[in-house]
Amino acid sequence: MKKVFNYRLLGHFLTVVGLFCLYIFFININNALSSSLKSHQQITPTKRPFNLFNLEESADTIFNLVQKVGAKPVANIQKTRLKKNETLSSALKRVNFENYHITKITNSIKELNKGTKILSSLPVGMVIHYSNPSSLTGGALKLKYNKTRDIFVWQDLKNNYISQVFFRPTRTEDMLVRGTIKNNLYISALKSGIPENTLLEMISLLGFSVDFQREIRSGDSFEVLFTKEIDILSNLVTQTKPIMYVSMNLSGNKLHFFNYKDKYGLPQYYDENGKSSKRTIMKTPINGARLSSGYGNRKHPILGYTKMHRGLDFAAPSGTPVFAAGDGIIEKAGWNGSYGKYIRIRHTGTYKTAYAHLSGFHKNVKIGRKVLQGKIIGFVGNTGRSTGPHLHYEVIKNNIQVNPMRIKLPAGKNISKSNIKNYKKHVKNILNHKMALEKLSRNKELAINNHNTSKILIVY
Repeated sequence: MKKVFNYRLLGHFLTVVGLFCLYIFFININNALSSSLKSHQQITPTKRPFNLFNLEESADTIFNLVQKVGAKPVANIQKTRLKKNETLSSALKRVNFENYHITKITNSIKELNKGTKILSSLPVGMVIHYSNPSSLTGGALKLKYNKTRDIFVWQDLKNNYISQVFFRPTRTEDMLVRGTIKNNLYISALKSGIPENTLLEMISLLGFSVDFQREIRSGDSFEVLFTKEIDILSNLVTQTKPIMYVSMNLSGNKLHFFNYKDKYGLPQYYDENGKSSKRTIMKTPINGARLSSGYGNRKHPILGYTKMHRGLDFAAPSGTPVFAAGDGIIEKAGWNGSYGKYIRIRHTGTYKTAYAHLSGFHKNVKIGRKVLQGKIIGFVGNTGRSTGPHLHYEVIKNNIQVNPMRIKLPAGKNISKSNIKNYKKHVKNILNHKMALEKLSRNKELAINNHNTSKILIVY
């Protein structure tokens, strides 16, 4: 008997096989997609949450910082200063912090980078703003650690103490200051608004070309272009950058010097023609003093007989700064008989300078140490055989005292011929910048005058 092929059963079989294959296909695709997604998630870095507040920048008050970081609220903020021989712990004890909180605060500071060193080097007189903790308010501190950094300590909402160092924000501002000399350069320049460190830099720079005792007259003028850095929170000048330009008008004789960096990136000063402002030794190592005794024979004020005076005497109040007349090595710093407290500097194989009757030495003065021209080395005094506070100044050439006013000193290195074109362009840029600042200053003065005029008109 002949068998008949059952096409119906074949159709059912093929349908089942097809559905099974589709099932396997979709499973494999799903696994592949899942693996791809997982792999993609593993290699993609997690994005950090956006920080709404720049916690590297300090705040002006504890209250404002606590609001920024979302800490426990504070109240009744007060301030004190760190006293001599006081630690932060003893200072907090003095202002009624409990031992528990003091320990937590100091431990949180120790967790900072170099925190232990910070705690051991807090400066005497440092301002401490603080809020005493209570059942309702948190404990908090603001330590003005130095000119550029503050340290804040606060309690979070779980009562843990957290410490962080913040940078004080600053801005820079170019300043053009002009002044007329009435009594002496030092007082007139300070009154005109020049910061003291910029003034000392100016004196050091001009000291090669100007005899501050003989050449300056009432009515002479000066101008200085420099950059100052201002603390935004306190609006106080924190530091100044090297002078860009300085000029003096000495009875019609005009001096101009421009800052131009050498190959090492250090500021050097030259006139408009590229000649260096430097000499081997400054003409006078002191400012604001009167030449009270010149070089040569004189009747000695103490010994009573005529004696050769192998230096210059500059009468000045005790404590007046004395500058190094040139770069060199300190050969002697100590007591030297009738000279009293005495410093001698070796500048070259030919020249040395000596400074006598000092009241004291600068802290950086040590025998064998290098000193830079124009840096403070000591202070005017009345030590040794002396009738009153003054500086006795000697220039020693080949181990013989010579008249400082008559020696001809070699100049510093001038701008090279190959670089003079670039230097002239640099000078032009500085002068254009100076003109822009002058114009801005005139516009401000005009605006102020117009504002005052309009106010008067409104009143009347």
